[in-house]
Amino acid sequence: MESFKINRHRRVPRGFTLIELLVVIAIIAVLISILLPAVQQAREAARRTQCKNHLKQFGLALHNYEGLTGVFPPSCILNPYREGTAYGIDFSDDYRVAPPGFAWGVSLLPFLDQASLYQAFNLNEPCWSPSNAMPARTRISTFLCPSATGGGDGFALQKQGADTRHGVPMARNDGSSLVFAHSHYVTNAGVNSPWGRTTPYCYNFDIPEPVAGGPDHTINGPFYPNSHTRVADVTDGLSNTIFLGERSSILSNNTWVGVVPGAVVSPRLDLRPWPSDNNSATNLVGCHSGPDAHDYPQRMIHTPNSPFGHTDEMWGEHGPGCNVLFGDGSVRYYTAFTDGNIWAALSTRNGGELQHGEN
Repeated sequence: MESFKINRHRRVPRGFTLIELLVVIAIIAVLISILLPAVQQAREAARRTQCKNHLKQFGLALHNYEGLTGVFPPSCILNPYREGTAYGIDFSDDYRVAPPGFAWGVSLLPFLDQASLYQAFNLNEPCWSPSNAMPARTRISTFLCPSATGGGDGFALQKQGADTRHGVPMARNDGSSLVFAHSHYVTNAGVNSPWGRTTPYCYNFDIPEPVAGGPDHTINGPFYPNSHTRVADVTDGLSNTIFLGERSSILSNNTWVGVVPGAVVSPRLDLRPWPSDNNSATNLVGCHSGPDAHDYPQRMIHTPNSPFGHTDEMWGEHGPGCNVLFGDGSVRYYTAFTDGNIWAALSTRNGGELQHGEN
């Protein structure tokens, strides 16, 4: 009888009510909404730091290359006097892009712990040769910014399409597509663009091109086709001269491998409605600040992440700006709000400017 009384008065445990459950879920949701931005900011800070480390590796590689050869590597290596066709690609275009075409990234491979990949390239053949197809599409993490959202697994090169904003895939004479590895970093050509010159001045970029009614079109950055820049040529000072910077694949596809005659750099209209037009082949590996002498008297300066979204500017996905490598190996962050005149001054190697800073 006593046992019966005990069982009779034992309390039966109850579960959460629906209202209590909803309150708990609401509290968890509020906590997530508070913590998630902080987590995202921490992750982006880590990605931005990794991107800066990539540029610092390039800085070391550039100086090791210069220490061995006496000059910094050119943005790309061309023989503008060659005429003909190789593997279905004609190299008598108006911009005198011709074999071998290999770009700055290939030159730096031995100094980036990629000696075996460097040896896999047949440097006696054009960069688009089938013998170079495998190494040309090799993904190298050092050339990729972890914040870039437009892809990093390589891309098919394009030639001019039906209009000035679209391209169509290029192919060799056997029908195989030309696929190059991505680079989210490009070299700096200075104020003027090497890919915008008239044909007579695409043979030697060291010769200024006269422009009617405007200043001469002088290539005054450290990197351009067949450049041979020495430390002594950077008279503005290495700490005042931009060498490399970001260009995310969300803006355009770029590479470290090389340039191909007839190729164009198209804005990534599949990702965003960029207002830019196509640019010619050497833009695959380089950028410029503007104002280009051919646009005179306009003074369009492409600061990083400029809303104009030109395929020949620098563009990063670290907020409103990107990381930039200077000649002394330092890495700084610049944004679309950078003063255009300062940006143009930092882009020249011999303009006589002394100012520099971080934005």
